Amino acid sequence: MDAILDSFLSLGLIDSIDGNDERYAKIEQAAQKLAEYYREEPEQLIPAILCGLNPNVSLDELPINKAKELLQNEWKAFLTAYTDEPVNLYRSIILEACFLVSEENNNAAIIWLTACDAFPLLKCGKEESLLRTFLQSLGRTAEQNAIVSGPELSFRKEKPIKLDAPSDLAIFDKDSDDNDLFELIAGAAGPQYTDERGQNVTTQNPNRYWAHSNPQAWVRDFASRMSEILTCEINNIEEQLVVNSKNSLESLSSLKNSVEKALNEQRLTLQRQQKEFLNYQKQEQTRINVLWWAEALYSASQKESYRSYTPEMAAVLMPYDLLEEIQLPSPASVVFTLSEAVGKLPECSHERDYSFYEVLTEIRNKRSQFDSCWLETLTSRADEKNSNIGGLVVRALIDENCDLASLIEESFIPQEWRCSLPELSRAIFRQEQAYRLVTGA
Repeated sequence: MDAILDSFLSLGLIDSIDGNDERYAKIEQAAQKLAEYYREEPEQLIPAILCGLNPNVSLDELPINKAKELLQNEWKAFLTAYTDEPVNLYRSIILEACFLVSEENNNAAIIWLTACDAFPLLKCGKEESLLRTFLQSLGRTAEQNAIVSGPELSFRKEKPIKLDAPSDLAIFDKDSDDNDLFELIAGAAGPQYTDERGQNVTTQNPNRYWAHSNPQAWVRDFASRMSEILTCEINNIEEQLVVNSKNSLESLSSLKNSVEKALNEQRLTLQRQQKEFLNYQKQEQTRINVLWWAEALYSASQKESYRSYTPEMAAVLMPYDLLEEIQLPSPASVVFTLSEAVGKLPECSHERDYSFYEVLTEIRNKRSQFDSCWLETLTSRADEKNSNIGGLVVRALIDENCDLASLIEESFIPQEWRCSLPELSRAIFRQEQAYRLVTGA
């Protein structure tokens, strides 16, 4: 889909641009800076998407102030172009930043789970179709990321691992010729020798004596010449050994690196395959856990059947329990299994609507029926002024003295809003899942 900024411009929701590319570039830069902020602080995506979607958002909201601050950094005098605070401009920057980070990590799931149940309660204008398309694309991305495909696990063909061949090494690379060495030794022995054809050959640099004529002198000349020959040959051998040793070490080092590289490639391949298999196994375990939970209708946190509670209490408790049975993020089918399980309980059908205010009143007044340790695990999920559905439910559960009418009035939720209990459970489940994804809870 097109960038949110472009879409808001085409719908006429952003004024004072008038084809001014410089101003547009500054707004775009502010959105990119805000996206960087969300990458560093992913928990801010939850209030951000709620503010971005809400045409009646308060200017006091933190996401609005952050967008305004970053825009002012890029466009110092932007307020002089507007007679009133440009709320839609701030919204477009927030939504553009959410769009920019939506493909990263679990951000698509976080944004979608936070917004999908809240969006129908917001009275959007001409941007409604655009925002619905945006959320639907996030929902598709979140679903694709949540589903692990089994058939591809490790059946893809891996490339064969090949080692680099070590360089060929000669044990000894002779510099001297055998005939040359023979001539040198023959010369050390005497002035002449008879070759294989019976001919006399005069040696080069010969011993001046024959062994029988002057033994003492012959020995002196022979020892002098032979020691030079042997010293030269030994030095030559030593040099060759040094060179060959160096080449051998280089070859062994190359072979070592090749083996290490091959083993590391194999290790990484196995780790990747194991991770994929474990993820698939966890998803299969999630399906089993969800089916078991939906059939048993038993609360592991309260050690009670859900039928032991009033419909409102059970519908609020069930999404929290189900979240403990699954791997996050979950496929969309899980939340609908939840709503079907809620629908099995007495007076919890999909056709029966409850006043949201009355549901909050019921759970606040009867919160003591829940295990106190479990209640302590709940904390407020969002700023009071822009609480989502799940955020108000948590407030009612953790604060028995809270003013519910004021909480609803300060939120985007209509005072007269009514919903079925399966629908309410779905909203709590999605929004609590979004919170856990950003906090790692």
